[in-house]
Amino acid sequence: MKKPSKLHSLYTRTGTSKGDTTPDFEKSNGVDTATANGHAKSPPRRFPKPSIFQRAQLLGILYRPRDVVFLFQMVFAAFWALIRLHYIELPYHLLTRFKYSTKQHPAAWSWWTSVFFATMRACSSKGSTIGQVRFIGVALSIVMSLKLLFVRKVKITRDVKFKVKLDVLLRPERATLFEVREGIRTSHFFDEVLHPSEEYLKSMHPQGPNAPLANLPEEVGDIDPDGTYTLKGEWIEALDDGKTSESGPAKPRSKTVILYFHGGAYTFCSSRTHTHMLAKLAKAVGPGTRVFSVDYRRAPEHPFPAAIHDAFAAYLYLTEPNHAALVLNESSAVEELSVDPKDIVVAGDSAGGNLATAFMLYMARYVQPSTEPRFLLPHATLLLSPWVDVTSSLAGSKSFESYCYCPGPLGTTPFDKKTYTGFKKHNFASYYICGDHTLVLNNRNALGVDRRWEWYSHIAQHPLVSPAFANRGFLRGLTNTLVQTASHDRLVDESRLYAHRLGLENSKSVTRIEVYKDMVHVHQALSLIFRSANIAIQNLARFIERSEYLRDEQEREMSAKTVMTDQDQNGDHVSGRRTYAAMLRKTPVRSDSKPDVTIGDDAYVPAFKLPTMVRDKDSFDGVEWVVVEQNGREYASDEGVPVQSLKYAWPSHNSGNISTPATPNNTINKASLATREP
Repeated sequence: MKKPSKLHSLYTRTGTSKGDTTPDFEKSNGVDTATANGHAKSPPRRFPKPSIFQRAQLLGILYRPRDVVFLFQMVFAAFWALIRLHYIELPYHLLTRFKYSTKQHPAAWSWWTSVFFATMRACSSKGSTIGQVRFIGVALSIVMSLKLLFVRKVKITRDVKFKVKLDVLLRPERATLFEVREGIRTSHFFDEVLHPSEEYLKSMHPQGPNAPLANLPEEVGDIDPDGTYTLKGEWIEALDDGKTSESGPAKPRSKTVILYFHGGAYTFCSSRTHTHMLAKLAKAVGPGTRVFSVDYRRAPEHPFPAAIHDAFAAYLYLTEPNHAALVLNESSAVEELSVDPKDIVVAGDSAGGNLATAFMLYMARYVQPSTEPRFLLPHATLLLSPWVDVTSSLAGSKSFESYCYCPGPLGTTPFDKKTYTGFKKHNFASYYICGDHTLVLNNRNALGVDRRWEWYSHIAQHPLVSPAFANRGFLRGLTNTLVQTASHDRLVDESRLYAHRLGLENSKSVTRIEVYKDMVHVHQALSLIFRSANIAIQNLARFIERSEYLRDEQEREMSAKTVMTDQDQNGDHVSGRRTYAAMLRKTPVRSDSKPDVTIGDDAYVPAFKLPTMVRDKDSFDGVEWVVVEQNGREYASDEGVPVQSLKYAWPSHNSGNISTPATPNNTINKASLATREP
């Protein structure tokens, strides 16, 4: 069979084909490409839907006797945590003069902060079912909503809904993967979705720096009979703060739109649990900033890659609301909805950080090659304690000494079946990859633990699932990225490894990682407790402003090159101009001092034009490694397990799939980096 050529030009950005109603790649001797790899467009309904009690449990409603016991267990756990804190932990640290407090109790915390986290950690460890975990998420959303009382001048639009046509949405993905799937179909024919071949499963994680594009499985979650599903979210907008000219230069009205994905291990929490933090972030960026927080479909009902498809649909909702894959109604119509793609910033925390990373890679690797004209990638990505290794293979995620409320480990290694089958805690990674067979049956979990292990062990290595261990070259071509993590975050090691990998493969973009001392997982949401949370939010806003400047500078440079080319053709010589982009690209952002450039007294001074604490740092991998203390002081450093040893936590990467820079010991030359107090 003749393979189609120029797959990148098969589709327009409206989702329609340039040729017939049915494109050539959907005509394969009468075999539709939706089944080219043995998958139907929508998986057959061979499994029963969740019962009413199961649905209640998935929604977080406690209805069984053991769920009532769970409430008493949380109360008892909180009581015991307080006793242990006051009569065991603190006396031990006082006797040892906090000599061994690095990975246990942070000495810099106040007494009531220690009480709060001891209670929170004890309660979060008692959830034993998805329903109980989601109950905690609902309770958390109520508590977080109260924090909105401390935020003024924001507009919140809740319950924004629109429908997504899944078949139309997946056309670019299927076009890009056509040759990969066709090769599997012709060489290893199979037509039963319940019994995929080993070659098909291995196509999810091809090995080697020159490996083909990783295949994507079809969705196994339930959708409406008409092939659509409903996607929800909420809008948050920063209003004018009402400052007059007497209070200083006003900040220009922002056009930034932040596409945000909430955390919660892909199974619980919602946009409402993060409204307070996002409102503060929008205000920090400036009046006019808007945030669209997406309630993507969660596991175990909708395993991978459903959330990634929702992220793509949300991006279309912002940039092309009239796209053929979307059906909008009055509730989803927002004033000035169509957003310029160059003004979009992608962000997420924890599992949402994983989704933000996967979305950027999905756009660059699976959507752009088969779309004409190509989509413009968001100019910046903000990752807050990202979960970029779902297998919990690194030391920090498996440590039980870390004083962090984030449960751990969140998954198991994809190379040890015994560990997977014997895992007694919540295996959130398995929920995300296979779903939960006790609640919702699907093609990946219905045939016993052996089949579940096959799916889990292969998909867990997918670069969109665990991007920290992606093949060499897969992370290339991404835009500016800021990673924020903390010394007491269970995910600190994988955040550091991902930043290192990203810096090696994106030398033309800014990659910055900030490690906040004595902070915990997603501390940005705890601004009423930690000063560092407010500092982190301000740094997020500064990074957005910095990335916008570099974006505009690049556009001006491209425009100047076009003018130079035109004038050279006319015989006129135009000399190249010097820009500040090269200088600013490796300069961390601070605004604590006077500007080092002459600016009018009545003009607003962007943060990136002010002197920085860490200046012109050249690290061994092109990453800006910064440690932030609780008082806001920054210095160039990297704390924790050496990055060099983190690379080889997966046996499959011992063969050199991850490149290693030719620098002795792969360490940062800290002595050459100047630091000063704020």
